[in-house]
This record gives sequence, C-alpha cells and structure tokens, in this order.
Amino acid sequence: MSLEFREVRLANTLARLQGGDDFFLYYSTFLGGYTRDRLLMSVPIDDHIVHRGDGVFDNALCVDGSYYLLDQHLERFFFSANAIGIKPQFTHSDLRRLLIRLGIESGKKNFIARFFLSRGHGSMSVYPHEAVSPNLYVLIGKFSPAPERYFTTGMIAATSPTQMRPPISPQVKSVDYLSNALMELAAKASGADSAIGVDVSGNLTEGSNKNVAVVGKDGIMRIPPPEKILRGTTLARAIEMSGELKKKGFIRELQVENIPISDAYNAAEILFFSTSFFCAPVVKYDGRTIGDGKPGKVWKAFHDLFKKDIKSNKKVLTPLR
Repeated sequence: MSLEFREVRLANTLARLQGGDDFFLYYSTFLGGYTRDRLLMSVPIDDHIVHRGDGVFDNALCVDGSYYLLDQHLERFFFSANAIGIKPQFTHSDLRRLLIRLGIESGKKNFIARFFLSRGHGSMSVYPHEAVSPNLYVLIGKFSPAPERYFTTGMIAATSPTQMRPPISPQVKSVDYLSNALMELAAKASGADSAIGVDVSGNLTEGSNKNVAVVGKDGIMRIPPPEKILRGTTLARAIEMSGELKKKGFIRELQVENIPISDAYNAAEILFFSTSFFCAPVVKYDGRTIGDGKPGKVWKAFHDLFKKDIKSNKKVLTPLR
C-alpha cells in the first residue's frame, strides 16, 4: 500500500464506499436517526470511543424474527455504562423499543444488532468531562454463523500468551478489546480456533469473546469465579439450564471456582459459550486431546437445549412486533 498524496472527491469514491456492505441499517444519535446509506453513518474522530476506547458495547442476536436474551444484553449494557460513569440519555425501555423498531425497519428476520455507547464527541483530550454528551450507535447487520465443524468435530483451543489487561472490572464490556484481539492473533498463529486466558496463578479465566466451562471426569461442571470474567449472557442462561442437565444425569453438579489449567487438560469436556454460537465443544487444548477427542454428551445436551430455547421459549424471546 502506498501513501498517496491527493485530494479525494466524493464522486470518485462512492462505488468503493458503498460496495460490499454487511449492514442493513445504521442508527446514530449524533446523526439524529437511522439510515441505510453507510456514507451517512460516521463516528466523529474526536469521539472518545475512537481515540480513547472510552465506551461500552453489546450485541443481540435476532433469529427468525425474535431477539434472543435481549433484556439480558441490555441489562449488561447499562451495567457497563454505569460502571464507567457514562450516563445514557435514554432508558432500558427506550433502547429496547428502538432495537425492535430498527429490526422491523430493516426488513430482515435474521441479523445481529450491535450497539455502542460512547463518552461523547467534542474533545481530543483524555478528560471525560470535555465530551459534549454520550452518543449511541447501532448497527443492524448480517450474522455469520460459526463453521459447522465447530459442532461436528469440535474446536481447538490454545492458552493465550497475552495476559488479559486488568480492567476496571472484567464485567464491564468496554470497547477496549486490544488484549482480546492479541489473544486471537496468537491462537491463529498456533493453528487453534480460539484462545483461553489464564490468570497469574495459572487458572482459566475466559476466551477473547466467549466464556469457558470445564466438565471434570467426576461429572462436575466448573466455571471460573464471576469476578474474573465478563458477565456472559449465554453462560448465565446455561447456568439456568444446568439444573435440567443435573436432573437427567449429564452432570453431577455445577460449581463456581478456580480452574487450574491442569484440570482443563484432564477434563472430560471443555465448553465455550458465546452469543454467536451458544455452546461449542473444545476437543483439543494446547495440543492435548480432551476426553475422547469428540464433542461430548454435556455439550450435546446444552446444544439441544439452546436450539429448543431459541425456537420456542417465549420467556427469553422478544418478537419484532
């Protein structure tokens, strides 16, 4: 790539800027409404979300015309904003209503809504009080499902050499995902599908954008303590489902505790939980085969429960109407 010194005119770049768009609809409080034209959707360079990583975000998946776990995602969104002192000029109900209306306006039934709240624009300094007011940005776009092999043959994971940067709280879903990106960069370089973080004591924390659970050969499913991980909405739903798995004998118990990496190496199953694929099995970790090297019975039980949940559980579905 060469660094060209030339004046760019809009007419000469329209085709390139408008082609290959993965989004159906854009919304911005800075813009003052929604648009289908990506050229109108811009984030000011002096917005603190750009030059300071000063903002929070969340995502909600819409499947067959209904958002899944929308209220749980909104609850985490407002928790994150409050934790870093950003005060939205709208309520939970306001944003819920907006996301429904944007979904309807998009004309699509299957998409992902990505919503961001910034400290605001108006200053290039580090001082939050110099921002004019918070800005909300929403993208309604295509959702790319995980590769089918994640479920048929299972995922490969590797321990991240990059320590997760200690944030104000790991439960704040901020836009500062540099360490998460470096985790995935290292994972791909090692031939793995994704990375798992560990703390300074060698205990599992979480993936770059997913939660981790370990099922021991003793039948106990373990998840890391909440103070070390992001409040995963999918993991929270899995915890609610775990009672059914216990009742049917798939697990003996669910425990929240530190998980040494050695326990993960010797696990019967390792599971990833994420908004993008709900639950996926890890069959190889740091080159070690997990269980019998195939997706296990606990994963299959969760997989079936999530499929049922997203199709017919009205308690966790928000229809576009």
